[in-house]
Amino acid sequence: MQFNAQRERTSGTSMLVLGGWAVGNLVAGGIGMATTPSGSEAFHFHQMNAAWNVVNLGIAVPAYLGARKRLRGPSTLDIPRTFDAQRKVEAVYLINTGLDLAYMGAGLWLWENGRGDPMAKRSEMFQGFGTSLLLQGGFLFVYDLANYIVHARHWKRSRAGLWQHLQFNGTSIRYAF
Repeated sequence: MQFNAQRERTSGTSMLVLGGWAVGNLVAGGIGMATTPSGSEAFHFHQMNAAWNVVNLGIAVPAYLGARKRLRGPSTLDIPRTFDAQRKVEAVYLINTGLDLAYMGAGLWLWENGRGDPMAKRSEMFQGFGTSLLLQGGFLFVYDLANYIVHARHWKRSRAGLWQHLQFNGTSIRYAF
């Protein structure tokens, strides 16, 4: 079914974006940690960016491979499963958008608490981690919200076409491909 194939292509492309962001942050984080003084705010910023993007890459790679696998095989999703899959993908991105706001809030809290007492033992770590969470949460907020909008528009644009393939014969409903 073309509708499901488009959703999988969109999902695969978005995972390439997330994976690219992750690889870039892993490289920049590694270089940053190697070139900044250990324990400095900059060191902790790069350290958190690298650690955060290990997780992003761990999400992006299997999700991308799964989308490619589903694209290569025949779609086994009937209308109810198609609706369910669409609802789930939209819900995931919408929930993640809310979580991204929480990440940015935590980053702001860490950054602000690190500024409170510059002589405190963990001031540099709090500020570096906080700045990193603000950056990572900000990127993920834009990423997740954009993906939600793209998937929601796909649904709104294409859902009428799904109904056109239904055939009613009085006792049953059949989907014609």
